[in-house]
Amino acid sequence: MDQDKYQQMQMLDYQVKQLQKVIEGIDAQLVEISSTIDALNDFKELGDDEEVLFPVANGIFAKGKLTDNKILRINIGSNVVVEKNVSDTIKMMEQQAMDIESYKTEVVSQLQKFVDKMNEMQGQ
Repeated sequence: MDQDKYQQMQMLDYQVKQLQKVIEGIDAQLVEISSTIDALNDFKELGDDEEVLFPVANGIFAKGKLTDNKILRINIGSNVVVEKNVSDTIKMMEQQAMDIESYKTEVVSQLQKFVDKMNEMQGQ
């Protein structure tokens, strides 16, 4: 294998590894969204005045009573918070999951192109 071809193979290998990392990150996001949707579905079943644990920080919770299980406050960025009902929030999360799945499809397609190119170069 000549030096030029070797460098191209190294570059393709690097790009493949980077895209694999991106896909792992996407998969982690999809798991998180799925968990959030499950939690929201459970949340819908809670009644007013029910005792629950509220997260204060990562792994730290406070016990309190739920006064409203109908409306959620959602941070949409830039310190802007909007109110949504639970069903609309679930729909929003499902849309995010679909958007992320679509992006994942694009990344997997790009990854496959690099793998095909590597296979083509190895066959030469």
